[in-house]
Parts: sequence; structure tokens; C-alpha cells
Amino acid sequence: MDKENKILLADDHPLFRVGVKTLIEGLHGYRIVDEANNGSEAIGKIEKHLPEIAILDLDMPEKNGYEVATYISYNNLHIKIIFLTSHSDLSLFQEAYSTKFSGFLFKESALEELETCLKYIQRGEQYISPLSKKFMAEKQDEIGKIKVFEDKIKKLTKTEKQILYRISQNKTTKEIAEELFNSYKTIENHRLNICHKLNLKGTNNLLSFAIDNKQSIKKALNKKTR
Repeated sequence: MDKENKILLADDHPLFRVGVKTLIEGLHGYRIVDEANNGSEAIGKIEKHLPEIAILDLDMPEKNGYEVATYISYNNLHIKIIFLTSHSDLSLFQEAYSTKFSGFLFKESALEELETCLKYIQRGEQYISPLSKKFMAEKQDEIGKIKVFEDKIKKLTKTEKQILYRISQNKTTKEIAEELFNSYKTIENHRLNICHKLNLKGTNNLLSFAIDNKQSIKKALNKKTR
């Protein structure tokens, strides 16, 4: 391998970064050009260095690894992505798994597998750790439910998502109208539209759906389009 591949390492755990950096420094043809402690910092350093490879912790502060990968894709940067996860949020895991990535590693085996992962990438192949495959296989039913929910929630406008989240907090139409500076009738119309889009019949079913999916609704509301 003649060319030296520049790597940006983004992870909010300094000791883990030390382990990864030490490993990569012992490999021929690779160099850590910079490190980042969170996703926003990672984007800035990606813009600065334009590395060949970005190793991204999936669950980072400010912007997570998926959001950084989305930024890379949106800006057509030719950077190969290796995701690291511990893992936590299944929805985030599924989102990252559906992107165009080159490597996917669980942190507990990352130091043992990273060299193999880089060899796969060098050959133009994708590397998914056995632990990642096992996790996805075990969580297929839950992932299916997440996809069904996401398909439903995509039909809602931002205002409807805001109202649905407040419904999940067991707030009344009057309370929601006051918070959003809207009339009672406007909020009631939004509630009807939400029921229609989500194929829910009746106030009780809407409330049950909102409460059951409270955290997912909150995440969908806060989700960046880019």
C-alpha cells in the first residue's frame, strides 16, 4: 500500500480514542490526522482535513455519528465511514445500518477487528462485525416496529408532531392551544388530521398511541432533516 490514508477519529471517550490511535499508529499506510470529542467538532475537522476514512462513534454529544455520516453524504465527500457502537439506542443503530458505510464495529471487539476492517475497506469491501450481525438478527422484530412507526410519523407536519408530543405528555387541547398560540378549534382540527394520517380512530386511541411512543415522537420532532 503506497498511499497513506488519513483517518479522522471521533469518539467522546478519551481512553477509547487512545486505544484506537495506538492500534492505528502500528499499522502501515494509516495515520490519525485529528481527533474529535463530539459530532459537531468532527464535522469541522472533516472539513479541515478531508480524510479518506472517518471512524465515528455512533452515540456522541451534539451530533451523533449518524448525523455526521449524513453530513458527509449530503456534501458528496468521498470519505469511507466506520461506525463504532456500544450499543444503546436501537432506532439510531438501525438508521446508521441503513446508510452507506464501510465498516460497522461494536466497541467491545473494535480493537481486535479494526485492522481486519481496514483491510476489507482497502479492497473496496464492506466489513460488518459478527456482533453487529448477531445484534441485528436478534432485534429484527423490534426494528420492524420502528420502521412501521417511522413510516407513520413521516406523514405528519412539524406542527402535528409538536401537538402529538404534547398529547403524549397528557396535555389537553386547551393547554396545547395556549402553548402553541393557536385557537382551540385549530388544535382540534390538527388532532383530527393526525388521527386520519396515523389511521387512529378516537381520542383514546390517539392518546394511547402518543403515550406508548412518547420517546420516539420526541426523537422524530428533534430530528434534523440534514
